[in-house]
Amino acid sequence: MNETAKPSTPREAERDSVLRLLQRSIRPERTLEILADLIRFKSINPGGTEGEAAAYVEKTMKAAGCVVELQEIEPGRPNVLARLKGTGGGRTVILNTHMDVVPAGAGWSEYPFEMVVKGDRAYGRGVMDAKGPLAAMMAAVEAIAASGIELPGDVVLAAVIDEEAASIGARRLPEGLTGDLAVVGEATNGQLAIAHRGSLRPVLVADGVSAHSSTPHLGVNAVMLMARALVALDDFAGKALPGRLHPLTGQSTLSVTVMRGGIKESMIPDRCEALIDRRLIPGEDEEAALREIERVIAGIPELDGRVRIDHLVPTTGVASETAPDHPMVGLASRAIEEVYGRRPELVGLTANCDMTHFVARGIPSVIYGPGDFSVAHTADEWVPLSELEKATRIYATIALDVASS
Repeated sequence: MNETAKPSTPREAERDSVLRLLQRSIRPERTLEILADLIRFKSINPGGTEGEAAAYVEKTMKAAGCVVELQEIEPGRPNVLARLKGTGGGRTVILNTHMDVVPAGAGWSEYPFEMVVKGDRAYGRGVMDAKGPLAAMMAAVEAIAASGIELPGDVVLAAVIDEEAASIGARRLPEGLTGDLAVVGEATNGQLAIAHRGSLRPVLVADGVSAHSSTPHLGVNAVMLMARALVALDDFAGKALPGRLHPLTGQSTLSVTVMRGGIKESMIPDRCEALIDRRLIPGEDEEAALREIERVIAGIPELDGRVRIDHLVPTTGVASETAPDHPMVGLASRAIEEVYGRRPELVGLTANCDMTHFVARGIPSVIYGPGDFSVAHTADEWVPLSELEKATRIYATIALDVASS
């Protein structure tokens, strides 16, 4: 796979003719139909309930003419790999997104697991993150197959589990899965993302000594130990991290998101835990970030070595990026420009996503999907119908341009 060579596409006149044929086979109502079906599956994470959604994706893609493999990652939790095989000798494009969704939570105007359409918006848990992208990708592959266009290369749909937790689906994709471009389906608000932040979540533990709360001097208060450590880490974050900037993803951050300490009102707590959410920008190293946290804690004499990093909570992964001048970035930008009528801005996600696991395989990767990322994980999650239609056309166009050369 030559990452530096300019990707070839059919001659312009031939490409335009083929593209018109492909676009005629795209039916916007089909994307909505698939999305409505997907929303009914309560593939909530945590919970490990992606099995029904995976079976639906498998059945639909087989009917479209794909060779489909279920890769069971955990019992009842398979990835779905659907390959629309080409005639041979062409490039491979991977369309990737995830089947799991976060819990619905409170505050919904309608039942969150039944898609509701109002005006130009579809509502439901996952319509944007990320069953909207998945439906658009599935409809795009169906349209390519239905058009009768013969592509030299393969189009692979990789629908994975567990992106909303530890990305075990993307981490464990088959070793032999490779491609010339991976398009990761996450909301980008009409732009093209080529970078994202990563996350690291160490759990700190403070070890104290219990005592009766009427004689606190006989114990060592683990909550107070942790409080000192967290104040020092907050000071470090405020002074050191704002200077660490990436032009697309913004700055590095450190936040305390969970804290637990004490078991009874009349006891000096002998243990306290705190979870640190450390967001990494491209170029930052996990081990170096952990060592920084350890140095801050070690520099507080009053702690007397009683606060330590106990373990790490699994996350989606580290930060990654694709060079803005990579030819595949240009190819994806062109597809977006043709559909939106304007050149997309190259942006970065402040959150993390499964792009990192494709980049780790040496696969050039970009992120594009319908909707506004700020709507992710909210009540009354929504996506514009017009964005779903555009996304279907863009995924199909990118697949055409990659697999036709």
